[in-house]
Parts: sequence; structure tokens; C-alpha cells
Amino acid sequence: MPAIQNVERRGAVYYWRRTLRFQDGKASTVRLSLRTTNQSVARRMACAMTTGSETLRMKVEKEARASGLTTDQKADIFRKALVNLRDELDRNHVQFQRTDPDEASELITDLVEIYERMLGDFILHGVPPQAGTREYVDGRFSDLNEEQREGIFQMFRMTPSPVAGTLAAAEAEAARVGADAGPVAIALARKAIFEGKLAAAREFRQRLDDPISFYGEVATPVASTKLVEPPAAPIIPPAFATLGPVAAAEKFIADNPKIMGDVDGKRKARWTDKTRSQFLASARLLQKSYGDRPLHRLTHEDVLTLNGQFARLPTSHHKSPRHGPMTLEAICREAEEAVALGTMSKDAIGLITTTTNRHFLFLRELVQWARKAVPSMAEIDWKAFLFEDDRDARNEREAYTVDQGKAMFRLPIWSGCKSVTYRLSPGAEIWHDAGYWLLLIAWYTGMRRQEMGQLRLEDILQEGGIWYFNVRNFEDMRLKNRAAVRRVPLAAELLRLGLVEYVAALRAAQETMLFPELRATSSRSAQGDTFYKRWWTPIAKCLDFVKPGQSVHSIRHTVATELKEKRVFEEERADLLGHTITSETGGRYSKAASLRRLKEVVDLIPVVTDQLVAYPTNILPDDLRKPRDSASRGQTRVRLGR
Repeated sequence: MPAIQNVERRGAVYYWRRTLRFQDGKASTVRLSLRTTNQSVARRMACAMTTGSETLRMKVEKEARASGLTTDQKADIFRKALVNLRDELDRNHVQFQRTDPDEASELITDLVEIYERMLGDFILHGVPPQAGTREYVDGRFSDLNEEQREGIFQMFRMTPSPVAGTLAAAEAEAARVGADAGPVAIALARKAIFEGKLAAAREFRQRLDDPISFYGEVATPVASTKLVEPPAAPIIPPAFATLGPVAAAEKFIADNPKIMGDVDGKRKARWTDKTRSQFLASARLLQKSYGDRPLHRLTHEDVLTLNGQFARLPTSHHKSPRHGPMTLEAICREAEEAVALGTMSKDAIGLITTTTNRHFLFLRELVQWARKAVPSMAEIDWKAFLFEDDRDARNEREAYTVDQGKAMFRLPIWSGCKSVTYRLSPGAEIWHDAGYWLLLIAWYTGMRRQEMGQLRLEDILQEGGIWYFNVRNFEDMRLKNRAAVRRVPLAAELLRLGLVEYVAALRAAQETMLFPELRATSSRSAQGDTFYKRWWTPIAKCLDFVKPGQSVHSIRHTVATELKEKRVFEEERADLLGHTITSETGGRYSKAASLRRLKEVVDLIPVVTDQLVAYPTNILPDDLRKPRDSASRGQTRVRLGR
């Protein structure tokens, strides 16, 4: 029986086998079953397979030649990019230490994380045409916080065309190493640049944790030969031996002074009370899924289980005290039964992306901190649990229109109500309190809900004939970011409606808060949240144009949009709204807009209350201005009916 080239027989079945050798000396062996016992059929199939494999080999070598970049050339580009960014990060770190020593560590850490995320995304996905737009940054990097996304956006702004700029740099590097500047070579050069920079960012992060590690490698270029010893059993520090997720989260907060700040307030807290509460809530959810096991035993599979439960949890989880002692799995099963019985909608099942991302980001920070003490902890790929939010951040809370603003302020709260407890029923009374003023202040300043809710009377000041709010931090209530500390002028319409007279009346009544009725006996209840529950929820039910997701915060979008239409500079809008500017020109080297200029800006906001009469000041009775507890008894009740 004549032999067939590249064919062998195993039992009764024929197999095709060939080793493909390439010009660089590498070889690849391919072996496939021809799935036949007929010699003639095997001969024909083998001939076709041999011809096809040779064509494939030639194509691979042609594409390799067309790339124009050898391994050594790519390594050269990689090394140069690594060194350049490493030196740049060193310079930035020193600059931060000189200009802002208290925040230098946080600033350089944030910058390194921005580089890591941005470069990692470029390596995986390339640089799309829309790179650099606000929509691209908010969508692609939705798991980062607002300041970090703003940092990426400002980096893009410093390069007018990210696509063209990176391609030009890649073309120059390809020419430097002597490669043909073809499209494939340029693309490979750009990828090598990104990879080198990413390696620099990761190396710099390691150096922040262990500064000597880098210089140790420089001092010892030749690795010494060491005997291979069997791995020792992991040593668990006593403090972490039995520490569960919640206890670990509490220890994390206690061990990080910058989270809490100083008692005397000289060094400000990194986290607000709300942030600390959310951090502990994330740890509590993990423990209710994971059980009472020590945190150092956490594995990727445990986080997968938690992720699955997040998709099955009702959005109202833990709103009822009944959920307190229940496990997450029990709450999920209860919700599934409610859906089956028709007492709960399917739409009420599953946490949204922003919520799950927040939980996983908090847990990542907790576990990374714990791994420094217990290096033997399992590696967890947190990126696998952080989903991109494909919603346009600018449309996430759609702005209200001017006509909708006019409709809002035609409600009885502002036009005349039945009584102090029937504020949404038409009548002849006007009561001046948070219900009346907070949304007006939001419309004519763009301030955040909590910023308005926590204002003290001493924060309403006058300078050069201009009344303004002095927005600042307090020991029990922190602002969202450093840029939120600012001065916000009172628009002319707020003055016309009598806000200054309202302040004077409260001072005469010996009050200290602008909205004393929003205070709660529980320090955990923020004034802004109290307003949302007591006032915004019933008000929104009276406005048929309010869509799901729209809230008081949507008014900030309205203000930002209207001022942009009036061609107010972005830096001035940021100064008014308390947004962070991370660009060198707009942030570090330009001062905040003057109070007089900001007064001109707020008076550009469309007036939607010109139909309202400026009634004499009528503050709440003494008993309704007292702090309230979480129960409804004794609180000002906002009724929808007559």
C-alpha cells in the first residue's frame, strides 16, 4: 500500500499531520483527523490540506514582513515610553509635594490610576474617533469617580485630537527605530507606546508602596541564584485571623486617618459621613452573602455569588427592618416569590449598574488594603464585576425646561396653599420654609441639595453690596469635593421674593439653621435627604413631566445647560456649581471667578417665577421648626388632597 504524504493511520482512521516552519526559526505542528477509513478519500483530503497549509504559512510570513516592526524594535519603543512616563510621574509627584504637600499622596495616586485606566483601555480597544469627548469618557470610565473622569477628560483636552496625536507620535517612533511607516507598523508602534506607559504607571504605583524596590533592581542588575525552597504556610496576622468583612471595614476606617480627618479640623476628612456609611453598607452586604468567615478567605467565586445576588435583590432591599437579620439569599428568594405572586414588579428586581459598581469599588479598596497585611489572600479580578454604564451622563438626569420650571413654581406651595399642613392644596396662605425656598435656591444657583440643606444663617453674608451663600464643610456634614467650597451669590429673583427677610426672621427667632425643620435627632439623617423624602417626593407626584430618574439634582443640569447656552465660560460655570477643574490652565493657574462676576452669572439664569407675589415673611411655628426623628408623628405633613 503506497504511503500518503503527511498522512498516518491510527487504527482504521486516517490523520493529517504537518509541521510548518517559518523564517524566524519557529515551528508549529498541526494534526487533524480526516475522519475517514477510505484511502482514496484520505489522499484527496490530504493533498488539499497540504496546499492550504502552505498558503496559510506564506500569508502569515507576508503579514509579519508587512508589519515593519521586529521584536527588538517594539521593545525599543516600549522602553522609551516607559522611561518617559516614569520620569514625568516623578516630576508631577515632586510638583505636588511642593505645591500641595498635604494632598500630594492622594493627587499622585489618582493621577497614576487615571493613566492605568486610560492606557489599559487604549491597549484593549484602541483609540476610537470619539475619544476625548465627554460622552466617551463618562461611558467608558463610568466606574471611576467624578473627579477621576474629569481628570481623563482634561487630559484629552490638552491634546486637540487624541487619534491624530497618538498616531503622529507612533509614526515618529516607528521612523526612529528604522521601520517602514506603514499603517500596520504605526499601529504596532502606538500599541507599544501605550504598553510602555502602562508598565510605567504600574511600576510607579509599586514604588509608592515600596520606594526602595526600584533602586534595588538598579543596584543589582544580575539576579543571584537562589535555592528553591518549598513554600511556607501563609502567616495570618492575629488582627486579621478572624476579622469578617464588616469588622475589617471598621478597622480600615480606623487605620486610615485621612478618611476621618482631624478632630480639630486642621486636616479635612477624605470621606463624608455618607461615603463612610456607603462603604460600611457594601461590607455588610458582602458579609450577608459570604457569612461570618474571615475576610482573608474571600475568593473570586465568593464575589461571583455576591454579583449574582445583586442581580436578584429587590431595589427596596433593607428598607424594611425585616431584612436586617436575613441573608441576601433569603431576601432574593422572598423577592422571587413576591414576583411570582404578582405583589412585586419584575422591574423592581436587580440593582442598577451605578449601585453595583459603587459596592464593588468599595470592596476592592477594602480587599486591597487587607492583602497588604495578608499577602496570601486570593487574587480577585475586580474589573470583571465593574460594568460600563452606557447611558450618556448628561442625559442620566434630564434637565428641566424653562416651561417646566414655570409649571413647578405654579404649585400651591408658591402661589397660595390651604394651610401649613396642606401645602399642595390651593388656598390663600404662604409659608416660608424649606418647602418654599430650597427649590427656588436650586433653580437660581444650581447648588446641590445637601449644600442647601446644611446652610447656617451665618453663611448668608454680604460683601460689596452683594448677598451670597458661604458654602463650606462642617464637622458633621462634608461637601462632595474641595471645589464645592465656594461663594454663591443670591440671584436678583431670590432677593425680590424675600430670602434676606426670611433670614432676618429666623435670626430674630433665635434659630441658627436656614432650614431648621430639616434637622433630625439622628445625626445619620442628612438635611438634603430629609427634604427629598418630605418634600420632593410629594411635589414630583404633582408634576406630570417629571420622568423616572429626574429629581432636585436635575435642576443643576438645567442651570448648567442654560448658562452654556448663554456662553458663560466653562470655568465660571464650574466655579458656580462647585465642579472640579483639573486642567493646568483652568485649574491650577487661574483663580476662581470674582463674586461680582458670579453675581452677573446667576442673574443670567432664566426667571421662571415672575408671576409669584413677594408675600410678607411667614416662618413656621416654633413647634414645627424643631428637629424631627424618623417617625412621621409631629412632623410637618405635606398633603396632596384637600
